[in-house]
Amino acid sequence: MTLPLDRHWKNLAWIFSVEVFWGVALALTSAVAIIPVFLAHLGASNAVVSSLAVIWILANGIPGIFAAHFTGRMAYRRRFLIACHALTAIPWLAIAAWFLFAPRPEPWIDIAVLVAGWGIAWLWMGFFIPVWINFISKVTRPELRATSFGVIFFFQTLMGVVGGWTASIVLGSDIPFPANYGLGFAIAGVCTAVGSFLFAPVVEEPGAIAAAEDPLRGIARTTREILTDRGGIRVFLSVYLLSAGGPVLFAFYPIFAEHRFHLEAKDSALYTATAMAGQLVGSVLAGVIGDRFGYAKVSVIATLALTAGLAMAIFGSGTHWYFVTAFALGVFLVSDRLALYNLTMAFSPHEDNTAYLGIVPALGAPFLALAAGVLGPCIDRWGFAPVAVAALAAAAVSAYLALFRLPEPRYSQVGRRRPA
Repeated sequence: MTLPLDRHWKNLAWIFSVEVFWGVALALTSAVAIIPVFLAHLGASNAVVSSLAVIWILANGIPGIFAAHFTGRMAYRRRFLIACHALTAIPWLAIAAWFLFAPRPEPWIDIAVLVAGWGIAWLWMGFFIPVWINFISKVTRPELRATSFGVIFFFQTLMGVVGGWTASIVLGSDIPFPANYGLGFAIAGVCTAVGSFLFAPVVEEPGAIAAAEDPLRGIARTTREILTDRGGIRVFLSVYLLSAGGPVLFAFYPIFAEHRFHLEAKDSALYTATAMAGQLVGSVLAGVIGDRFGYAKVSVIATLALTAGLAMAIFGSGTHWYFVTAFALGVFLVSDRLALYNLTMAFSPHEDNTAYLGIVPALGAPFLALAAGVLGPCIDRWGFAPVAVAALAAAAVSAYLALFRLPEPRYSQVGRRRPA
């Protein structure tokens, strides 16, 4: 079944309203500069900062492999998603209460609370993200899939710019450290809770109901299917893995640049806002290009943006390069997500593609987490520039594969047809 075009746009309008709140929340709790700089000011080492990327990768990759099993018998998933989104507010509000009201303990306890709370939030989100992606594909028109995701991310990142601006005001205010960060987390928690309930008016078509199956057996079967496929999913996995240097730009470059350019804490919020602006532009660009020319082209945008960002981080010699790098990072982050979502769905041969959406990121998660985990110790030993050069070399190979070796999935050509 395909939704009428007017219902498609009404559904998107309600989804946009969700992103108005979630965009602000994600910016205020962002691993792009906000959390890494906060940890650095708490006294965390580079190894601890690198754990953010490890947690984020594993949390996004591993829990989602069980999503298909827990939702496979649900023809309708809207209420489930509302509950999942609303519960995400709890970790942020708990972290906020800790930094706003708790007496200050030893710094390592503050660091542990922040990393644990942030990790729990992303573990929970990692579980329902594949369900959310499948839900969006059900409540929008198939020939407008990439554009729909692109415009959703546009609204999310548009509000992310607002969130970054809000963070710069809060962090630059007279509120003492670390309560200023706690206030930002409190705003994020409230926005997360409010936005969750705006999914309620979305009209959802019934989806395919999967046969009952042991979850581990189902995961093994789908994994084997993906790894033996010759339609291009394995090439995309290689492209995805070679982009492992992304954390260099969002976790370590802001700290490196803070010392190199003598920046202040509020500049990390402006870095986040600029990265959000890059995501804003990149989301629409990648969405339109994906539907018009194919989803593999979105992967090309992602890998070229990462390559350019790493090159500027290494060779840029002024504060203006700090913000240009942030913009390139934003383009990479959003187009990388759009390529992952749309190519995974396009390569999936099943009507319910939740299993593919969960397992494809999970296959790359151990390698990406290992790469992210060694970044901090490597920077401690050799410095930022040599590690960034290694990440740049891997990104250049990734760009080559995306340009010349990644085939276009047959389904991704559907966008070349005019919608009815």
